[in-house]
Order: sequence, then structure tokens, then C-alpha cells
Amino acid sequence: MKPNIKLLLASFILMVFLVSSFLPVPPETIKVEKGSHIALIGGNLGSRMINYDHFETEMHVRYPDYSLTIRNMCDGGDTPGFRPHASRFLPWAFAGAEKFQTEYANNSQSEGHFDSPDQWLTRLKTDVIIGFFGYSESFQGPTGLANFKAELDAFIKYSLNQNYNGSTPPKLVIVSPIAFEDLTSKFDLPNGTKDLDLNIEIGGNQRISVREMCPKGKSEYSFVVPIPFPRLWTLEDPYL
Repeated sequence: MKPNIKLLLASFILMVFLVSSFLPVPPETIKVEKGSHIALIGGNLGSRMINYDHFETEMHVRYPDYSLTIRNMCDGGDTPGFRPHASRFLPWAFAGAEKFQTEYANNSQSEGHFDSPDQWLTRLKTDVIIGFFGYSESFQGPTGLANFKAELDAFIKYSLNQNYNGSTPPKLVIVSPIAFEDLTSKFDLPNGTKDLDLNIEIGGNQRISVREMCPKGKSEYSFVVPIPFPRLWTLEDPYL
């Protein structure tokens, strides 16, 4: 009995399709171009990186001939729309950002000539923006989650419509906060278990905010466009 070639071929194609549908989908990544200008913005997670320069070192090791320009402008307490400075007239990163920060939406009466966030990004001719947001916002608890989503959504929409390098919109990456780390073996600190009020306030709300913002199984922020979203609370993240 001769084998049915068409049936065998159809079965093989079906098998390939079924197997491939269960394979993990690699996360969307951005391509680093030669001469790229990379700007880090956001809160204290990024700000503390200034003290160690591991990121900059790793980037230059991976791309030794790319002549990358990397500028860290993170500052503790910065949010997607609220980035104050003592010598900046207004603390808002983009028009309309004040509606997300009723607690801070007061005229700071600051005076000076320090550039606004947009002016800095334009001065740096930014091609890639890496944002570190979510930790400060976690202190608002579950009731502040909807506002954080809206603020982050507005920031992403705004950023992707700018041309800081003079020609194209920036490539954007949003980085999650880190998990609560148990350092009790080294320091006199809480161990991060859920029965501690400190962990509930910091780690618990922080993880709730970010995990609900990015549904389980997805590595992209899904409200606007697929954006790389490294989830630093787990080493199983495909970006790491």
C-alpha cells in the first residue's frame, strides 16, 4: 500500500504548527544602533545606578564600537509625569501631568533656569528612553493603581510622539521595580514576609501595581503599543 504523500505532508505541517504554538515567544527587544543616545529617567532604582555604573559598563562591553552616549537623569521620587527640581519653574514632565498628582499639584514657587525634562531629552538628542517607574507610586496602595496606570499611559503616548533626536520618535523601555529582597542574614532588616506591615506597604503594593499593569504571561505594556517591559521581580523574565 503506497503512502498518501498529501496526507503525510498535511500531518507534518499540522504537527509543526502545534509544536510551534507551544514554544515560548521571545520578547520584543529594541535594536541598539551605532551612535545611539540613551537616557535613563525615573525614580530611585535608576538613581542608585549612578553610584555603580554597572549598566553603562555592560553596554560599552557589549557594544564596544558603537560610541554610545548614556545619560542617567533619574531622581528619587520622580514619576512619569512629576519630576520636580529646585531650579525648575514647573515640576510637570508633560502637559496635563498635573491631573495625576493631586497631592503635589501645587505651584512649588521654584525659580531658576534648569531645563525641563523635554528640554534635557532634546539637548541630549535622545534615541532610547529607559524609564524606571512604579516604586514611589506603590505607596499609594491598591487605590492608587488606576491613577498610576493612567499617568504611565499618558507618559507613553506623549513620549512616543516626540522627536528628541530631531528625526524619529524615541525607542521606549519601561522597567519594573525590584522585589522585596531578604537581607536579614547580612543586616538588621525585615525579611519581607507578608505578615509584616512594611512588606505589605512596600513590596505588596509594589508588586500588585506592576503585575496588574502587565498581565501574567506578557512582557509588554499592553495599553498603547507593545513596549519592552523587563520585570525585575523575577529572574525568570525572558529579558534577563
